[in-house]
Amino acid sequence: MALQPVAPAALQTGSLPDHVAVVVAPYGDDGAYAGEFTARGWPSVAVELAPEALPPELATSVVSGEYRHRIVHTGSVGETAELLAPHRVGAVVAGSSLGVDLADQLAKRLRRTGNDPSSSLLRHDIGLQAEMLEAAGVAAPRGIRTKSLAAALDWAAFHDLPEYVVAAADTALDAPVWRCRSGYDLALAWRALRRTTHQQCPGPNLVLQEHLSGTVYHLDTVTGRGPYDTVEHRVTRIWAETQTPAGLHDRSDLVDPRGLVPRLLTLYMLRVLDILQVTTGVLRSRLVLVDGQGPVLVRAEPVPPMDAADLVLRELTGNNFVQDAVRAALPDRPHAPTGDSPRPHVARVSLIAPQDAVLDRELLRTISTLPTVRQTVGDLRPGARVRRTVDRSSSPGELVLAADSRADVDRDHRAIRAAERRGLYR
Repeated sequence: MALQPVAPAALQTGSLPDHVAVVVAPYGDDGAYAGEFTARGWPSVAVELAPEALPPELATSVVSGEYRHRIVHTGSVGETAELLAPHRVGAVVAGSSLGVDLADQLAKRLRRTGNDPSSSLLRHDIGLQAEMLEAAGVAAPRGIRTKSLAAALDWAAFHDLPEYVVAAADTALDAPVWRCRSGYDLALAWRALRRTTHQQCPGPNLVLQEHLSGTVYHLDTVTGRGPYDTVEHRVTRIWAETQTPAGLHDRSDLVDPRGLVPRLLTLYMLRVLDILQVTTGVLRSRLVLVDGQGPVLVRAEPVPPMDAADLVLRELTGNNFVQDAVRAALPDRPHAPTGDSPRPHVARVSLIAPQDAVLDRELLRTISTLPTVRQTVGDLRPGARVRRTVDRSSSPGELVLAADSRADVDRDHRAIRAAERRGLYR
């Protein structure tokens, strides 16, 4: 059977009379949240952050989308709630990682569905996540959350592990993850992260953790209210990540959830969601399946950055992250599981540039028009400058591949790597 996009389930367009949905800090979603609410018959109000509260790269950004009103949050939750009161708010959702805490606070003030504001940090601070899991007796990376380089160096010297990971504790901060093998590497990474994160948040915590070896999985989850107002968690997508021998992201494949490993990951993740006190909304998590130990949570974030791949998943699988978030936020909506529609095999393939270069026109056209390529992500145009790939965030871009057969996806994946070797990067 030829691959056909899975049609989304019929939208429930009925809405509460004169009620609106509030999207907090909808930066970088290209109007996706407003569009999803509108498709369900809900007009939206955007709560924007004051320019001085935005990181430098977003200081001049413009919120896009079909919003009935736009309100600027100047720092007082009470004042913002008063500005929203005349609009008869029926639902509140965070439109980006910058809006998570404020969305929880506004939902509580306005008596709408939301997570407890006192536990908001648990859902986007990887250091606190590890501490909570360890305290509950659930597998978590060993590490330390601190602002002190001296404390981090002492911890590393005491544990004497072969490799470490240094990252910003708060997933809302746009900062790379560093892998280190020595105290010297650690000090370099720490100071570099300090410079990067200080521009976004003065004096942030960093985390030093053990580097876990094993297969990496990415899980999307949605939490909503079930019968008798019970909290129900559901894993909506599982991606298995493949890395190159150098440790760079090669590809991520959408996994059939019915296998033994996906079920093991799901059972672990459902317990994690309870420990992190998630009562509503979506989460994207990175887990490592460690040999002899099982799944271990590395990081969880409530609203990861949106890109074209997330949007095209709606066409390929019938649902995506934004749809899950909106459905969880709406009142009186059944938390129905995703249907058992046949799924194509979907893979996200990262381009890997061995040096700073520009993209070759003919080879770029070759890989962009491969039979299974459904979407390109990033500035992939002839002559565009690229830098050497050192991690997933520095990749020139991604290609989203989909087909009925994994063999077809594998064939085009090999063609992409062959084009790179033949001179895609001039």
